[in-house]
Amino acid sequence: MNISVITPTYNRAHCLPRLFDSLCRQRADFEWIIVDDGSTDDTQAVVDAFRRQARFPLRYVRLPKNGGKHVAHNRGVREATGELAGIVDSDDTLLDDGLRTIWEAWTAIPLSRRHEFCGVSGRCMTAEGPLGVPFEPGEPYRDVTYLDASYRHKILEERLRFDRLERLRQHPFPEPPGQRFVAESPVWSRVSGDLLIRYLDAAVRWYSLDGADRLSARPFGDLAAGRRAVYMTRLNRDLKYWPSARKLFMKSSAQYVRSSLHLRIGPMAQLADLIGAGAKLLALTSMPAGVALYLTDKARSRRP
Repeated sequence: MNISVITPTYNRAHCLPRLFDSLCRQRADFEWIIVDDGSTDDTQAVVDAFRRQARFPLRYVRLPKNGGKHVAHNRGVREATGELAGIVDSDDTLLDDGLRTIWEAWTAIPLSRRHEFCGVSGRCMTAEGPLGVPFEPGEPYRDVTYLDASYRHKILEERLRFDRLERLRQHPFPEPPGQRFVAESPVWSRVSGDLLIRYLDAAVRWYSLDGADRLSARPFGDLAAGRRAVYMTRLNRDLKYWPSARKLFMKSSAQYVRSSLHLRIGPMAQLADLIGAGAKLLALTSMPAGVALYLTDKARSRRP
């Protein structure tokens, strides 16, 4: 098996047919693994109908209770058999030949060098066009590390990535008890390590920006713990990239303060959790902005 498409889903039976239709149009060797994270709608009946039509391997795994996308992701990775594996959300779709584009990019890397790479990342398409800044003319891809892509090349937009399965198994999402949201970027950073990723200029996924149940549509405070982990990791680990991404670090430090306040973590404890004088100074100077963002969140939450 070349590619494993993993779809964690929770009460998204109404979205799955659109994704299924896009998978039926793919010309690639792949399997589809649906991990039902304790849905209470008719997801299982919808998947049963897919099984009668699918011309590719389809597996359905139902978890006994809703544990969060990170739990479903880990289970999907354990079930996967592909050389590459990636997450395609239940409300997204693949562009025609999206998987073929990913696989051809992967196999274009010489076998003697493939151990240097973690995987392949393709752009997302919206009604307004591809997300992110296009590469230079005649530059179909960039081979860079995850952190270099983020800070030096400013590749920060939503993308679809497929990684070597063994890397995903070596670096699963943490599953803290009682926490239903775990931020993804620290995990992708560990999966990637110092390996290269082939970042494609081509789009492979249609990205849905609507849906009131998307995580991005939820109030900031609801996901404060996961978000704080992202910003704290960035400040503690990545400040060596400060010359290349000053604005990003300034924004991240303000968001660190904001998310900490949502968790009732005061200024002294915020500083204590940061490593190094640079991170502490950055958070200290960003506290007024972080407090202002926090107060704005609280005001919005009180509106009828």
